[in-house]
Amino acid sequence: MRFNKLDLNLLVVLDALLATRSVSRAAERIFLSQPATSLALGRLREYFDDELLVPVGKTLVPTPLAEQLVKPVRDVLLQIQTVTRARPTFDPVTATRRFTIESSDYVITVLLAEVVRRAASLAPLMQFDLRAISPQTPEHLDSGGIELLIAPEFAVVGGHPAEPLFEDTFSCLLCEAHFAPDFDLSSEAYFDATHVGVEWGGGRRITYDAKMLSRGRRQRRQDVIAPNFTLVPELLVGTPRIATLPTRLARHMAARFPLRVVPCPIAIPRFAENLQWHKYQERDPAISWLRGLLRATAADLPALDEVPRASPRRRQGEGARA
Repeated sequence: MRFNKLDLNLLVVLDALLATRSVSRAAERIFLSQPATSLALGRLREYFDDELLVPVGKTLVPTPLAEQLVKPVRDVLLQIQTVTRARPTFDPVTATRRFTIESSDYVITVLLAEVVRRAASLAPLMQFDLRAISPQTPEHLDSGGIELLIAPEFAVVGGHPAEPLFEDTFSCLLCEAHFAPDFDLSSEAYFDATHVGVEWGGGRRITYDAKMLSRGRRQRRQDVIAPNFTLVPELLVGTPRIATLPTRLARHMAARFPLRVVPCPIAIPRFAENLQWHKYQERDPAISWLRGLLRATAADLPALDEVPRASPRRRQGEGARA
């Protein structure tokens, strides 16, 4: 089909070329042969009267015009994708969609693990690709590379719809073997202690509590920096260090490791994890259904003031205490 004398099929090729900056990788992405992709690039150059991609060494570099075309071409294809997926009804039982969701491993642990469990019975053919938030996350959402993003407010991507999903507070996690059962963590002891912290992307992204504490007069001493939340228990066990974590996650970890959750003596505001999707996928029925499942699962999370039950290990009195 042509529009303004342009074969619209060439937009798919152009999008792949601009994303990969390689004829061979673009060909693989859109399931064309390399000669066919090269021919399509030639037709695009002729239509736009511009080289679009020029060789520099072993790579292709976009021209200024090509740079300007990246976003509008991607947006057009996303809108077309939404139209082609429109159906009068959506049946999760037979749906075979694959969803890519970016979030922290904290969110995967306290929420998404239960979401995929529920989906296994509600939508048995649906697939989930769970990925870690990275510095490239805004680009991934803008380009439609991910369907959903779950992130705290400071990491929400501008220009796309978002809604609060659930809230959490902060607690401290410490090794049972190094602290007496009646240990009361004071603010003085908190800052005197050594800590296990979490940073993503080589330190380019820090946690919400770190952002809040960086504004205070005293700074905590982080002797160990973990690349994700999942590794924190392994780095705490057997040490006198402390970790400051979202309360829901701290409780989850304390139920599985010889660790104890204690109130954080530093006033850190509670925070909300937000659910976000691309503006052009607002009415995608499958994404709407999944958003509903996420909201329902989040609503069933234990209340933050609910006292967690002791794990079987705790009831048996395992784990030495100083």
